[in-house]
Amino acid sequence: VLYSTSVMSMVKLLDMEDSLMENVETYVREMQEKLDMIKLFLYSIKREPQLRSLEEKEEYMANPLNAFPLLRRLNQDWPKWLKYLKIAIAPNNTKAMQTHLKLAPSNDDLNVALKGMTRIEQFYNQHAEDLTNGFLLDKKFKWVDKFLTAHVDLKEFPFSSHLTAPDCVSLADFHYNQTRFTDSTHWYRMALRLHTNPKGKLYERVLGLNRKTIYKKYAKALLKESITLDKGKLTTAETAEWDVMAKLIVKKDNYHNIKRLIDEYLTGDEKIFQEDAARHKRKPSNLERGCRGKWPKRLTSDLVCRYNRDTSDFLRLAPLKLEILNMKPLILLYHDVLYDNEFQSMRNIAIFNATMTDGWTYVNFDRNGKPQRQDRVVKMISFQGTTAAFTLSINRRIGDMTGLEMHQNMGLHLTNYGLGGHFGKHLDYVKLADRPPNFFADLGGDRIATALLYATDVPLGGTTVFTKLKIAVQPKKGNALIWFNLDHAGNPDPLTEHSACPVVMGSRWSKYCKYKSLNLNLIFTAISKWIHERQQMFKKPCLA
Repeated sequence: VLYSTSVMSMVKLLDMEDSLMENVETYVREMQEKLDMIKLFLYSIKREPQLRSLEEKEEYMANPLNAFPLLRRLNQDWPKWLKYLKIAIAPNNTKAMQTHLKLAPSNDDLNVALKGMTRIEQFYNQHAEDLTNGFLLDKKFKWVDKFLTAHVDLKEFPFSSHLTAPDCVSLADFHYNQTRFTDSTHWYRMALRLHTNPKGKLYERVLGLNRKTIYKKYAKALLKESITLDKGKLTTAETAEWDVMAKLIVKKDNYHNIKRLIDEYLTGDEKIFQEDAARHKRKPSNLERGCRGKWPKRLTSDLVCRYNRDTSDFLRLAPLKLEILNMKPLILLYHDVLYDNEFQSMRNIAIFNATMTDGWTYVNFDRNGKPQRQDRVVKMISFQGTTAAFTLSINRRIGDMTGLEMHQNMGLHLTNYGLGGHFGKHLDYVKLADRPPNFFADLGGDRIATALLYATDVPLGGTTVFTKLKIAVQPKKGNALIWFNLDHAGNPDPLTEHSACPVVMGSRWSKYCKYKSLNLNLIFTAISKWIHERQQMFKKPCLA
């Protein structure tokens, strides 16, 4: 089970840690009771004043009221005290904790989460210091209880979201292992700044993370960063040579010199490090610029907002609010077309009555035409058939908005994005020449259109971007984004290339509906559905 691919799945981790904390609190109470008992025993046998000289001890033991109790205690009480000290504290609670931890995130899950964090860092040009201090896209976020919101000044509330020294080391190690040495140095530096007492003692004694280890890792990263910046990509032989040198630098007898130099290095203002990093960063890609909101605003007289009364008979009675974003290919944005009760019905089934599975991004295809998986980015659940009221109503509304046929395939696909979840650049149509002849036989041809229905607002990130058209659409609750992947002649349009930017803050849900001739993508934050061309024989006869 992976938790990091879905915010809703990660909610379960809160319950898991709450249970662990309750068990630890019970453990602490029982430990305190045991400690109080031990202190009481020690207090009861304490001798005042202390016996220092041999004469004092001899005089003390000459009294039978002192000698007998001591002899009896050593014979009877101390063996029992030793047995008492060996008794496990709150064994039922520790067993319960072991049971909970069997369901804890795996190393694979952590790796997916690390990818998500670094994706946020790189896509949105976030610096390690800002993320460590709780800033996301220059905004500070705090978790607070509703009661506290009403009764406490939030500026004074101490429980801000932030990262700790172990968090920073984990991110630094991930960058280092990916040979992104420049990115790793910032995280190691932040780890050293955060690894201070009293928490530093906790990190060392319980987690085994001491400052000495971080100093060594930081030194190796700085060395490899300087080499990479000077020489660019190294050969295999050069890499091996510098690996040997990195090991020599952090040898035991060099540690104090390393520590002295790094401590001096750490006296510098963090802004200086940020400015230096900015000089060495590559230029953002077109996709990254779109996700950061850096594309120029499009001004075209063809783009209008109006009520749509044309694509179905029903819309003559109840027109929908339509915004035309692009004409060729046709890209439409409908406003206020998804209702809360529809999304909640789907969400409740996903949470309580069904199991959501991992959704992957795909790259290339094997010889048999099977998509090759790349990254797990979402949790997904499919709703098939026509039994649920929301399936009928959503499909009917999609038909009204697109003017296309929906009846032959009523499936809907609900997805929820996780930590830094995104979809890279891709096209929704299928190049049939690259696939076996029967690749889409069961679906009825290529995907003529795609629809995304946004079920929730996304405070930060999650933008849908058309990379070649430089169109960016921010998820807004209740809206539906629709575009046509094929032209009137059934030819695919490469300008429909699109991507979902990494979700920074919020829970992005999506529904997908697969139709034989239409591809609809709804984001709940989204729901999605595909409609395929052969289904539209009577709606779009030119495609037949």
